[in-house]
Amino acid sequence: MTSGVSSMDRLDLQRLTERMTISPFVIATTAAAVSSAAVGGLFYAFSTFVMAGLTRAEPAQAIAAMRGINAEAQASAPFLVLFAGSALLALGVAVAALFKLSQPGTGYVLTGAALGLAAFVVTMAFNVPLNDRLDAVDPSGLPAADALREWRAYLGPWTWWNHVRTAAPLLGSVLMLVGLRYRSLP
Repeated sequence: MTSGVSSMDRLDLQRLTERMTISPFVIATTAAAVSSAAVGGLFYAFSTFVMAGLTRAEPAQAIAAMRGINAEAQASAPFLVLFAGSALLALGVAVAALFKLSQPGTGYVLTGAALGLAAFVVTMAFNVPLNDRLDAVDPSGLPAADALREWRAYLGPWTWWNHVRTAAPLLGSVLMLVGLRYRSLP
């Protein structure tokens, strides 16, 4: 049963080792993909049930609750580290990818990183200004009709932009991982 060739010799160790090499770019891209997916998942919760749950309350109560959620988000170190860290990772990966455009899969990585960064940009450009506007509303003692008007003015646009900032990093995460897979093909 011995052919004189060990199983290890039968493996193409050089090719296997080259394909398994993990560069800083691969590590950063993987971290950006995972953190982008986490950010997208967090926003997915708002898109699928948090906003709908708030809408079940009276408008003044929904406004008060959302103001509380926004205040907690701004004070939550774990959220801020994930949110800002994900954006910084995506930015770093995008910049690094610009120097690797000739390599297979880099276009996917670059596009994915841009989409990962889009969650931060959309939040700052659209969701935060809507939150600031809602924070200026004092729901206590607000007539029901005014509370309803304020809540509706907030809910539609905020939820739309939340859908965008949900989809972008989730798709970005997939594209970054697809790009890494293309890089590892022989």
